[in-house]
Amino acid sequence: MNISYCLPIIKNTAAEVLETIRRNDADYSYFEVWLDYINEVDESFMKELVELAGGKLILLFRRQNLEDIHMPLQQRLAMLDSLTGTVATVDLDITVQTAELDYLMEHDSGIRTIVSYHNYRETPDTVRLEEIIGTMDRYRPGVYKLSAMCGSYEDALRLLDQLLKLKAKERAAIVLGMGAFGQVTRVFGTLWGNEMTFAPLDKSEQSAPGQLTKRQLENIFKELRS
Repeated sequence: MNISYCLPIIKNTAAEVLETIRRNDADYSYFEVWLDYINEVDESFMKELVELAGGKLILLFRRQNLEDIHMPLQQRLAMLDSLTGTVATVDLDITVQTAELDYLMEHDSGIRTIVSYHNYRETPDTVRLEEIIGTMDRYRPGVYKLSAMCGSYEDALRLLDQLLKLKAKERAAIVLGMGAFGQVTRVFGTLWGNEMTFAPLDKSEQSAPGQLTKRQLENIFKELRS
């Protein structure tokens, strides 16, 4: 079983981000860097970041819980321009980042995207989830991502059903449930075809509620293989 682990990185300084990637490069397939939490993001840092992480790099401009983004829109668009021609991936949420998504469509930049939907309150019903995926379609995602808070195991099963439907259409996808009820999706989602699984080194470094650490996931998958 080939599992692609992604390390979420929420740090306040560029130096911390770069050091975290260097220290964990051998153990992770991807690094998800939350740019809006970094005190100073300049051109030299972005260049070093892209050179260091290469195709392992996933960039986010947003904040946890879909809080207001601090970085001005024009700066975000300029940063997207600077990523043209690189192998980095950008994760953009259809709820709060349509300006960036529309910009990429208009300029046909070729930047690889994860077009995502996050709901930190609840898991929408099946009809709504399918409407959301339909909205994603127009942005031609490299990867479809659904992440929603699960209030029951039924919510988790509904999300996993969407993963299976996306995979049946040969679409790259990441579908995950948040919270205690959503943890099952982090195991079965990996087994059923998620492009990656988000796995912090420590519970204190979770980027979303319900994430399991890399060690926890490794132990689970070790048992499943035995």
